[in-house]
Order: sequence, then C-alpha cells, then structure tokens
Amino acid sequence: MKKNLISCLTLLICFSGLKAQSYQSTYGSAYAGSTSIKNNPAASVNSAYKWDLTLFTAQVRASTNSLFMRNDSAFLTGGSHSRFLHNNVDISLLNFLYKPNNQQAFAFNLRARTYNHIRTAPIFASDSIYSIHDFIVQNRTTPYLEGFVTHSGWIQGDFNYSRILNENHNSRLTGGVTLQVMKNISAAYGRVSKMSYLESKTSTDTVYTFVTGGGAFGYSSNYDETSSGTSSTPKEFLKNTVTNFGLSLGVEYLLYAETPSSYQQNNAMNYQWKIGVSLMDLGASRYKSSEFSSQFRNIDPGITDITMDQKFMNIQSGRDLRDSLATVFTSADSVGDKFKIGSPTRLVINVDRSFGNNLYLNADLNINLHGTSGYKRLLTREINLLTVTPRWETINWGVYLPIQYNSQGQFHIGAALKAGPLVLGIHNLQWVKQIKNLSGGGYLMLSIHPFNKKKVISKLDCPE
Repeated sequence: MKKNLISCLTLLICFSGLKAQSYQSTYGSAYAGSTSIKNNPAASVNSAYKWDLTLFTAQVRASTNSLFMRNDSAFLTGGSHSRFLHNNVDISLLNFLYKPNNQQAFAFNLRARTYNHIRTAPIFASDSIYSIHDFIVQNRTTPYLEGFVTHSGWIQGDFNYSRILNENHNSRLTGGVTLQVMKNISAAYGRVSKMSYLESKTSTDTVYTFVTGGGAFGYSSNYDETSSGTSSTPKEFLKNTVTNFGLSLGVEYLLYAETPSSYQQNNAMNYQWKIGVSLMDLGASRYKSSEFSSQFRNIDPGITDITMDQKFMNIQSGRDLRDSLATVFTSADSVGDKFKIGSPTRLVINVDRSFGNNLYLNADLNINLHGTSGYKRLLTREINLLTVTPRWETINWGVYLPIQYNSQGQFHIGAALKAGPLVLGIHNLQWVKQIKNLSGGGYLMLSIHPFNKKKVISKLDCPE
C-alpha cells in the first residue's frame, strides 16, 4: 500500500468531525419537508407542503471532553480521566417529498453518513507526549490501559412512505416506514484491552515492561492495495464494498382543538399537540475485512516502552501494523472475512406543542439502544439525548433556540435562523465568542418548496 493507512484513516476521522446528523431545530415542524423523515418516518404526510425539494443539507456534531481551542489551535485537556470523542456526519443531496393527496406521502433522501467514536479508560494525556515512552512515563500510576476507536461510513438512499391511519374531528394518527439502502464505503476499528506494565529503575534510566494485555484492529478491505500491488483507484475503492439494508419505523399523533367544524379542515399546521414515536436505523453496516485485520493476546515477555517505540516507527500500511503487533504478542489471529458495525439504532420520542401566533415548543428524547462505553462490540451511536426547542416559525421565516443535554452529560444552548429556503444553525453558542471546548457543531439546509402560505393552506383544507 503506497499510502499511509493510519494517516488516511486519522484524517478521515478528523474531517468527519466537521459535519453531522441531527437537524434538531426543525424537529416536529410541519415545515421540515423531506428532512423530517430523519427523525420520524411518519412525519412526511404531515408536511405543510404538497412537494419539497431540499437541494443540500450538511451538519456538524461533535462531543468531547479532551479537546479545546486556544488562539485558533486545538489542545488536549490535561489530567487523568476517562476520555471520549464522538462525532457523526450527515450530508444529503436532492431530498424530495411529494404528497399526491392529503392522505399519503412519498419521500426520497440521498445521504452520506459517518460515525466516529473514541473512548478510553482513565488515562493521563497532554500535548507534551511525543512517544510511547512519554505516554507511559506520564501514566506510570495508571492501573491499565484500555480504549477503543470505531469508524463507519456509508452512502444511503432513503425510500419513505407514510399515510394517515385514522382521523376524526379532533385527531389524526399517521404511520410511516423508511427503507434504507446502504452502500458501505469505509470502516476501521481498534481496541486495547487491560494492558498493564511494571516499572523498574536502573542507575541510568527507568524502564517499563509490559506484562498483560490484548488488542485488535481492523479496517475495510477497499483500503488495501490491488492484486497488482498498486493503490486502489476511486472506482475500485467503491466497487469492493458491501450493500445492505436498514429500516426505520414511526407513528405520529396530532391532536386538534375541540370545535364543531368538520375534521376535514384540520391540517398539518393547525394542531395543538403533535406526538411522535419512532425506531430509527434498525440494522448494521457490513464490510469486507482486510486480510491484515487481526486480534492479539498475551504480551511477549521482555517488551518494554523503548522497544514499543522502535517497533512502531515508520508504519506505512496495514501489513506493517499487523507484522509489528505480531512481534509484541505471542498470539495473533485473523478476524475473518467480514465484520459488521451496528447502526445508530435508537428510540425517538418527540412532542410538539403549538401555542398559536406561530409559537411552538418541541421536546425530543433520543434513547440510544446501543451503549456508549462498550469496549468489545462494534457499534455506532447518536450524540443526542434530550433537546427542548422553543421556536417562532412561519412558512418563510423562523427563529429557533434548541437547548440540549446530550448523551455525554454536556449542556449546550444553540440557535438557528430560517430565511426563505435557507436554514442556518449552531449547536453551541459558545462557539460564537470563543471555542473553549470542541463539543458542538452547526448545520445548513437549502430547500425549495411553495412559499405562498395562502395557497398551502387552501390545498391542505381541500377535502379529498
């Protein structure tokens, strides 16, 4: 492999921190259009529009306790504690929604997504660490080293259908399903398990000898060289991937004011309460495993921090990494031809309250069905936990103030604005004045849809 695999994957993970999934300011909104199915597949039939074309969306979301900014540079936080970095990407093009009538809707999204997770047991870290020896010296009192890194990225087509299941004079129940066709593009993982060492001092130096531990690493085979020994071309890189399917399901219940008027005058915008429940991203991404992906057990006696530094100099490929690790451990085994990484499966409960005069309050509870601290299973997870969003919104304008407590115990206040077809938002207002912590992000949406409220209302009110 001509390219440095480790550098390539590191850059990929770092780059993916620039965008992420979760357009939280629009959750529960009748004006979310085709993007509403990213939170609940049943929401598309409750769109205010007969049709919607979202040309482009991109979003940033990241959560970490170990990186902060100072003078436009990133630094590691000091001290000894459990460390994490989670981020995810959702970029989409040409998302389309169409309602042939007020009873059903179809939607399609073309998306690129990636999730990246790093977590460790308590360790000491700082910007003064330049080698394994430096790291071990600063962690000489740490009982053991343990942690994982997981990366999964894919291209996805969403095929959505939703319809009204039941309706009367003051309520409406809708259901929806989204079939996800996934082309799995890129994956990598690494684990270190219970690695410990002993300190011994001589008259001239202090040496740390590893005594226990294990680990594993792997990545998708499309990063390997071709059979001719050359790096994969973009065409070959995409061809050597796996296609599989995912599923999302949801229901929404709309409650209207008690009036003597016909229920046919109820529409997507004049509800009092909207309650949604959905199961999102059921399934897993599957990848062809590189022939160099391996798991390792039992430290070879006599391995020290100095020999570790020597063995991991000039790693240029997955083969180099496997061969070096094989000299550190007494047992090295292949991990098989394929591996899978769990999708960010989650239960979403969304409650939206309309107060009239274009004022709304939305509460969104996101319960990950995969934990965030497991060291053995390969999983991806959402960062969202609980978000409360007051909003003032019309068909052309909107102001949003999402307040979030995320799955890592971090509290953020964000903001977003809508002006015609454009929505711009930020997850952490602290980023505006100074980035003290890299947790947060932002998002952008560009949509085309009917902008005349009178015409939209008249179409919604029209009996089927």
